[in-house]
Amino acid sequence: MNVQMMRAIAASRVSTATVTAGLLLVTVSGAAAQQYTPPPVYAPPPAYAQPPAYAQPPAYAQPPAYAQPPAYAQPPAYAQPPAYAQPPAYAQPPAAAPAYTPPPAYAPPPEYTQQPGYAPAPGYAPPPGYAPPPVFAPPPAYTAPPTFSAPSAAAAASAARSDDVSNFVSKITQSTRFDRFSVVRWRSPLCLSVQGLPENENAFVVQRVSQIASAAGAPLQTQGCAKGSYNFHVLFTLNADRAAKDWYGDHRYLFEENAAGPAQINRFVEPSTPAPVRVWHNATLFGADGKTLVPVDAGEPIEPPPQPYITGSRLPHGVIGLNYAVIVVDGTRTNGAGLAAIADYVAMVGLAELNLGAELGDDQTILTLFTAPAAQRPLGLTAWDRAFLSALYHFEQSQRILRADISGTMTQALLQ
Repeated sequence: MNVQMMRAIAASRVSTATVTAGLLLVTVSGAAAQQYTPPPVYAPPPAYAQPPAYAQPPAYAQPPAYAQPPAYAQPPAYAQPPAYAQPPAYAQPPAAAPAYTPPPAYAPPPEYTQQPGYAPAPGYAPPPGYAPPPVFAPPPAYTAPPTFSAPSAAAAASAARSDDVSNFVSKITQSTRFDRFSVVRWRSPLCLSVQGLPENENAFVVQRVSQIASAAGAPLQTQGCAKGSYNFHVLFTLNADRAAKDWYGDHRYLFEENAAGPAQINRFVEPSTPAPVRVWHNATLFGADGKTLVPVDAGEPIEPPPQPYITGSRLPHGVIGLNYAVIVVDGTRTNGAGLAAIADYVAMVGLAELNLGAELGDDQTILTLFTAPAAQRPLGLTAWDRAFLSALYHFEQSQRILRADISGTMTQALLQ
């Protein structure tokens, strides 16, 4: 809006006001005229401020060059699975080992004749209830049982030096599996089971071992053995490794619960040097009354190794006694020994916990049966063997048996 126009507008407003004022003065009489106050002087708006200079946006940056994805790789070619192979044809298990047959050296003489002078041990009586089969005779393929008559006084005196007897007892009883302070014997009644031979030969071994046990004073089950209560097992076999492993597999708990470690089990199942006869015993603690401190099944005595000594003391709180045995006879390693001699050996090693690896030299014992030259091989238990077993079972049921006690008793018996 320019200045001239503004002045024209102002002039028109003055004239109009004058006319209006005159009219008011005419119409309103006596009224004091109001003082006119002109409007405030027009103030023009502030000068227009130019907006800030236009700032150009940043230069356009090209996006990164497009990268092609990696070339598509074909998956590996599908490989057909191998052709299905039929399992091998089922092979029947090998036939059971044939019944034990003695090696050629077992050939009997033309006719069996009883050795002259045969007499049972003094005071021997067969176990109660035992009745031999009618017209029982030793098997024709084996030699007759050796005589049990007492040795001559001269022979006994020459063999009964106390030092020799003491050394003998010390060597054969150095088995520390159960008790290194005393010698362990059976304290449970024996129930015998023999397998692997023809029936009449099995019966012969049972009778022979029973005779020796009874003569020594070992406890025998007088009422007969109920099924499942056998605790003295003898197994004749031509495959001792398989027989021992099978027995262990079928009765694993009997071995593992009563062993101090795997090494003891391996000496029976997988010995580094297989022996003609393998022996495994279980033992437990017996009280003064002759009963086990821990009730167990006679035929399956599952129990931990007996701990006879109170911690920190050498005073026993029970007496260790054998209550289970497994004896495996390897027919391929018996070196031509007769069945009667083998039965005597079984009785000796089964009735006591012995060291079968002892170096015995020329000691007079059935324990040299498989190591002595054929000409010096014992035909059965010797006077020393019978004296040892008698001394071992001579003591009271509740008494611990020390090696010195056995040696003294043996020496006296051999000199009588």
